[in-house]
Amino acid sequence: MIGVALAWLAACGGSPRAPTPNAAPIAASRPNEPIRTADPDLERAPIPQLLSIDWTTTPLATDADALAVWAKIAPTGFDWDDKLGEIPESVERPLAIALLRGGNFTCMTPPPARDCVAAVFDVRAPAHAAGLSDPCLRRMLALWALGRLEDDDLPKVRDAFRAIAAIPPPESELVAAVFAAIPEDQPAVRLELLAIGWRAGQRDVVNAAVGKLDEPHLVDAAMKHRIDGALEVLSADGHRAAYLAAVTDDAFDAKARTKAMFELIAVDGSLPADVQAAIVKAAGAKDCTVAATAARILEARGDKRFVPRRPRVRTADAMMRAICVLASYEQQQRADEVSLLPGFVPKQGLERVTITYDPLGEVDTDGDGDPHTARTIELVTRDNLVLPEIDDLVRAMRRCTGTTCKSDDREFRFGLRLVGGALVLHRLEVIERPPCPRQ
Repeated sequence: MIGVALAWLAACGGSPRAPTPNAAPIAASRPNEPIRTADPDLERAPIPQLLSIDWTTTPLATDADALAVWAKIAPTGFDWDDKLGEIPESVERPLAIALLRGGNFTCMTPPPARDCVAAVFDVRAPAHAAGLSDPCLRRMLALWALGRLEDDDLPKVRDAFRAIAAIPPPESELVAAVFAAIPEDQPAVRLELLAIGWRAGQRDVVNAAVGKLDEPHLVDAAMKHRIDGALEVLSADGHRAAYLAAVTDDAFDAKARTKAMFELIAVDGSLPADVQAAIVKAAGAKDCTVAATAARILEARGDKRFVPRRPRVRTADAMMRAICVLASYEQQQRADEVSLLPGFVPKQGLERVTITYDPLGEVDTDGDGDPHTARTIELVTRDNLVLPEIDDLVRAMRRCTGTTCKSDDREFRFGLRLVGGALVLHRLEVIERPPCPRQ
């Protein structure tokens, strides 16, 4: 057999060789290969701590202790968020309670109510250099603190909650956060704080939060505190007394009162005695829209006593009140209804002055010395009379001084004259106001 094998190997042209030992791998030569460094995005250096406080030995038994710690934390408008992130969860509650009890969270006050003052909707952010005494920074810290409370902390922070609820707009976020922090089983506290916020002008925030009240406290919110949103949650069918009270109460918003009238009518499809009595009383409401709505409802059911007509008066205030109700009444008229304005003017008609404003005007066309304005005067006969710019006029009638009323866009001047011992409207000036300067 060995011979056969040798013969086979010879036939293949080869001879047996000893096995080759394993050779070591030869590394490729890369003389110009750069040295690799750590990727800064994957291997970031540790961020240095901003706080050097030994929390294990830091006392927090009292507000004074906690406030001393806040002084060490020393948050600023630049670093407050990072510093709060380093506070251990175990010490957050006492720090939060002490901060809230310290108050001073009113970052901005409402702008003055005057012409050309832009509405403010947002609270400004704290300046980078703002410190712990800055109210704009403190409101940010308060938002953090509210999220660290437990339900049983309410007695400790109730006064702080009252103070925050009383902050007027443009603040809203912090007030809403306080309402959200009230435990569900504390409807009386919730109602108290909602009422405080309502009186402070936080109408939208309160209306959004009032739905968490239970039914008895909703009724109190509507009837005792005149919160519109509570009336929205209640029904005219199930809470008739609350709706009747809203119709006759001048403390309610006009929109809520007029809606209450229609809701009550819809329940019965008619005008029951108690609803009719409430609407008759509303016809004398201070708000012209409420009075006009009541007058139209009664007129549609045959009672025309409250339809606007010129009063036989000699005082401008009484005449302006009648014109105010007339404007709201005609705003609600259908297109096919006849204007009641002719009854307020002399037999010959109304002198109407229209002054338009053109910011690009260059020629003084009417000789008044102002190239931006153009004046037209016309005598409108009684059969062609309607109140001009009715929607804007209704808005303007809410801001009257004497016989001049202003909206953001126009000024309306009413010229009154004694005729036959009573005032009539003989002249109406409609003046476009120039745009407010950019702020």
